[in-house]
Amino acid sequence: MGKKNPRNANGNARRKLRARLRAEGRPCHLCGLPINYSLPAGDPWSFEVDELVPVSRGGDPLDYSNVDAAHRICNQRRGNRMDGDEGAKGLPIVRSRLF
Repeated sequence: MGKKNPRNANGNARRKLRARLRAEGRPCHLCGLPINYSLPAGDPWSFEVDELVPVSRGGDPLDYSNVDAAHRICNQRRGNRMDGDEGAKGLPIVRSRLF
């Protein structure tokens, strides 16, 4: 049996955190553009909760000070990189609907 995803360990806390970020209506912290919060999950431009210190690198997925709003595509392109990592600066975020 594989490792449990810590984001799902406390579903109620994660839902509250997600709802709080959604209610604030923040722009994407990676590219700075507005997020359309009405888009369905899975759309590249939809809202996702992004951990500033990735869970894979010891970040807490339920700590409000460790999360921010991001577009799904921006979050995926960033991966588990953090500021200061090789290749973290100048990360190509292409503003196009054509991938």
